Amino acid sequence: MKPKLYVVEGTHDETLLRQLDSQIKTISVGGSQIKEDVLDFLVTYEDKFDIILMFDPDYAGERIRKIVAKNLKKPKHIFIQKEIAYNKTGSKIGVEHLSLEHLKQALKQEIHQSNHSTHITMDMLYALGLTGQKDSKQKRKSITKKLHLTYSNTKTFMERLNWIGITYERLKELVDASS
Repeated sequence: MKPKLYVVEGTHDETLLRQLDSQIKTISVGGSQIKEDVLDFLVTYEDKFDIILMFDPDYAGERIRKIVAKNLKKPKHIFIQKEIAYNKTGSKIGVEHLSLEHLKQALKQEIHQSNHSTHITMDMLYALGLTGQKDSKQKRKSITKKLHLTYSNTKTFMERLNWIGITYERLKELVDASS
C-alpha cells in the first residue's frame, strides 16, 4: 500500500492536517498560482504515493482541483462542504477553517476518480430532474451531500458523477430517495 499524500492549497491547510496527525504527508500547491515545481513533483512521483486532492470549496479551489487533476492519472478527491469551511466570522472560507472533528470526517470521504466513465449525460440529468427544472438545484445539492461531493453547476456535477463511476440506476435511486 502506497503512502498517502494530501495535496492542499496553502501552508495553513498543511498546518491543520498536522494538528490531526504530525506524521501526515502533505504538499501545498502554493495557492491559486500553482507552483510548477509542485506539479512536476506530483506527476513524477504519482506512482509512489496515493495522491489525494483536498482544496477549498470555492471558485479558486475548484480551479486548482481541475488543473492538478488533469495532470495526474488517478488522483483521489476529498470535497469539503461549504457550510463547515467558514471561519468564525463567516467572512472567509477554506480547509484551514475546519474544526478537527470536521477534518477527521472529511478524511474518511475519499472519492476515487475512475478512468472508466459511465457516461452520465445531460439528457439523463434532465430526465431525473437534476437540471432544467424549478427544483433541480435543490435536488443536486441533496445528491452532492449524499455522495460527499461539493455543490457545483450542472456540468461539473455531471463530470464528478462520471469520475466516481456512478451508474444511471444508482443515481435514480438517490433521486427517488430524496423525493
